[in-house]
Amino acid sequence: MTGITQETIRMIEHRLRKSDKTCPKHPESHLVYLSGIDKVTPFCEVCQHEQIQEQDRRMHENLRIQQNKGFLKRASLVDRRDVFSCTFDDFKAQNNSTEAVAKQSARLIAGAYLKYPDKKGNSLFYGNAGAGKTHLAMAILNAVNDNAEPMQKCLFLSVNKLIREMKNWFNDKACIWSPKHVTDVVKAADLVVLDDLGAESANSEATSFVQDTIFDIYESNQRIITTTNLSMDELYRTYHARLVSRMQEGDKGHVIDFTRIADKRSRL
Repeated sequence: MTGITQETIRMIEHRLRKSDKTCPKHPESHLVYLSGIDKVTPFCEVCQHEQIQEQDRRMHENLRIQQNKGFLKRASLVDRRDVFSCTFDDFKAQNNSTEAVAKQSARLIAGAYLKYPDKKGNSLFYGNAGAGKTHLAMAILNAVNDNAEPMQKCLFLSVNKLIREMKNWFNDKACIWSPKHVTDVVKAADLVVLDDLGAESANSEATSFVQDTIFDIYESNQRIITTTNLSMDELYRTYHARLVSRMQEGDKGHVIDFTRIADKRSRL
């Protein structure tokens, strides 16, 4: 579709005529009409200008929302798309249970990231598989993504999928997940979830490539929520001590132990 030409604009201006009627909203403005074109009803030029400004404002606001709130789904790497729907409301936990304590701790962490967008500090969720670590981590992202003002860019990275995508890049440069892209996208985010750390290391010790990749991520952003099925002892056996230390850089309340929570999926 082509835009309105200057010739068309000149023709419209040439036909514009003022009527005797004024605009109810802008009494100082006379309604105008196009001479010889009966189908166009008289209109207020001020109202039209305001409508154009409002449309422009909405367009820029929608673009701002897409650039920030849309970043989560656009830039993340997930194993399953349904993880994006995880919220605090649909995390089931009986009153006074260990799960309820973990949920409340995660809510407090979400509140801290939401209230203090410039404050550095990582979080660590560790313990049993299926205990709800990923669910609560994504719930934090959704809470921040939906409520932060000014908006914060949130990012979710499945470690296992990330390593696979990076290895694909070494074989096929058409893949986007180069080491530079990883650090760029992590730097661009205000809050990051690094999910299921340890799943990428089949053996008891992570490879140098994995260690370096994870370390670069922690160097690129100091607001990272890490989830892992490994215990603290297993984390120290699998990764360098400096990495495990980085995972816990922040308030003491930002480390949640899930080892006493059974696999929630086995109860479905």
